[in-house]
Amino acid sequence: MQARRTAAAAALTVLGASLATVGTHPDAIAAAAAAAPRADLVVPAVGTPPAKVRPGGRFDLSTTVANKGRAAAKPSTLRFYLSQDRSRSRSDLAAGGNVAVKKLKPRKKQTISGRVAVPFGAADGKYWVLACADATNRVKESNESNNCQASRTQVTVGADLHAVLTGDLTFSDTGQRTDPATGRTETWTHTATAEISMRIDGPRQNPTFASTHSTYARTGSVVGREVTPSCVYDRERKEAGSGTLRYTGDRFTDDIFGHFTRIDLSGVRIGLFMRAAWTDTSKQTGQGQFPCENTSRTTTGTGLDVSDIELKEVARDSRTSTYRVVGWVAEQGTPSDWDKVEGTLTLTLR
Repeated sequence: MQARRTAAAAALTVLGASLATVGTHPDAIAAAAAAAPRADLVVPAVGTPPAKVRPGGRFDLSTTVANKGRAAAKPSTLRFYLSQDRSRSRSDLAAGGNVAVKKLKPRKKQTISGRVAVPFGAADGKYWVLACADATNRVKESNESNNCQASRTQVTVGADLHAVLTGDLTFSDTGQRTDPATGRTETWTHTATAEISMRIDGPRQNPTFASTHSTYARTGSVVGREVTPSCVYDRERKEAGSGTLRYTGDRFTDDIFGHFTRIDLSGVRIGLFMRAAWTDTSKQTGQGQFPCENTSRTTTGTGLDVSDIELKEVARDSRTSTYRVVGWVAEQGTPSDWDKVEGTLTLTLR
């Protein structure tokens, strides 16, 4: 009898060891984890968006978030997107910030309200509004593919653009050169500033850029000298101009104009005509054994600087777009006399 008890105990020991080994196998652990209760966040209802909204516009939308799972869902985040096919994909447009969702117990739901912000560069067309639960993937769910729901109706994006374009541009040109043949030297300094203020209205493809008291200030000087055995030639030219950049809506007489260079409004060009009155004084002074005649002459006039400035977008949010100067030319695309043109302009929706 004792021998049979000893054999049975040994068999149970071996069986227990085998079961323990199976229980700690990685596949068994993974299977056990997969079987553990998990949350499952879904969006059973999305409110009705407005029929039409312009790029950069905003509207509030109510949304219901529910937990279909068997475990509680910790606090999470919901986000909105604009989609042309009702399914979440990389081509969808992010349309708003984060909307906080509180902790949800199993089989419970909550209704929240968030603001949908139509991207500034959204192309004209019809979109479904997607509301996606757990947008930051913080909740471990039994089903990770059912977080998004589309609105029942579409919103049409596309309306006349109403915005203002404001900012400052600065211009500079300094230098010196010497003619090797005559020894004549010239030194020059030119500066200008332009304060841009424009209203932009009309279809996004071709809106009107109307100046609303854009101003400028321009100064400059050129000093030249040439010395020969019998004469010293001096020349000095000074220029100055300032005021309002003239705008009446007539492109043949306006001093300022603008247009977008890209359909998504990510590029803009500004043209400026900056006038300045100038005074040019030339003088020659005799010297040496056979001096030239001493003379002096002054002339006056008005000069026109034409600048075509290209700016590209460097930042954007739902209401504004910021552009920075990336290039400039003179009239009809010829090289500009300005060494440097700098500045930023901001487009703000009205």
